Amino acid sequence: MTHVNLIGLHRVRKKLADGTVVQYHYAWRGGPQFWNSTSAVVVGTEDYLKGFIEASKPSLRSRAAIPVSGKSTSSVIDRFRKSIHYKSKAPRTKRDYDKYLDEFEKSFGEDPIKLFEEKEAVSEIREWKEKWAHSPKQYDYATSVITRLLNWSQGEGASILTHHHKNIQRVYKSNRSDIIWLPEELMALLNVAVEREQRVVIAASEGGLTPQDIGILTREHVQKTPKGRRLYFRRTKTSTPTSIPVTPALGELIDTTPADQKYLVVSLEGRQLTPERASGIVRSLKKRANAAAEKEGKHTVENGRSKIHVRDELRLYDMRGTAATELLRAGCSLNEIAVTMGWGLRHAANIIEKYAALVPEVADEVLSKLTAARKKAAKK
Repeated sequence: MTHVNLIGLHRVRKKLADGTVVQYHYAWRGGPQFWNSTSAVVVGTEDYLKGFIEASKPSLRSRAAIPVSGKSTSSVIDRFRKSIHYKSKAPRTKRDYDKYLDEFEKSFGEDPIKLFEEKEAVSEIREWKEKWAHSPKQYDYATSVITRLLNWSQGEGASILTHHHKNIQRVYKSNRSDIIWLPEELMALLNVAVEREQRVVIAASEGGLTPQDIGILTREHVQKTPKGRRLYFRRTKTSTPTSIPVTPALGELIDTTPADQKYLVVSLEGRQLTPERASGIVRSLKKRANAAAEKEGKHTVENGRSKIHVRDELRLYDMRGTAATELLRAGCSLNEIAVTMGWGLRHAANIIEKYAALVPEVADEVLSKLTAARKKAAKK
């Protein structure tokens, strides 16, 4: 078999429903198929070359007939970014979209958008997404962004008649609603934290702030209420209006912010705190807290294995659950919790239902109320 290196030749491998893997050869990416591995023609033979040449003839005319303006994938991406479907999104969402749109344009920008009308294009996109195979969450986000781009191209974009990148199965599955920080775990972090690290923990655990929101708050977000103060802002990710009561701990955080410091919570270097840096600070605190616990022998034994004080699976974002649980235990209504956390009522109901079962003290409170009721009934 002769090795053939033909200019423009594009190869695609596709796994069929029965598990068989078939390879397809195209005159160019998005061009006509002239060979597949089920064919009797051998790669590199005269018949193979003839097939490529014949398929390539119309490719030159087809490419010449497609002006770059308005027809290339790059131009469609540019038009999508100018549409209300992109412009109406929150700044954070736009940045997330841009990450994948930029990468998609690098790979497919010069190709005609009509390429994605072909079923084989799904395999092309799947191959492109493999760069995020290490992160199922990013892999799925890439799937969502490109699906929305193609949906717009088929609809208002009027660039393609159809596409097959629909109902793509997601690979990332996560439900962290049953993971909350216990008070002693938070205290373990605070015990090893410096002042700026402590402020990150307090903002997240007391205010239920997300990693994206901790670093955006300034004194301008602090408002007076009839009986105290609140933090009022729009969430970075969703633009949802959020009102958080200023607890004593949050009040001290606000009041001790240096006068020349713009943001209430900053990085260790004094700059604006990014979501990545905020999460990194908590990861660092966990390691230091666990190291301190091991050194002092402060651990419990479970199933014959030593368990460090702070659980490995806990993340900064899970502190929102801790804040929501505190509101629940304080007797706040569902609407009050939803507004404070920046959640919709239905989402808040689902989350709170799970949190309620996780708080050990709830069982004690129920027992206490049940005992009191029985005593009262016995006296009658």
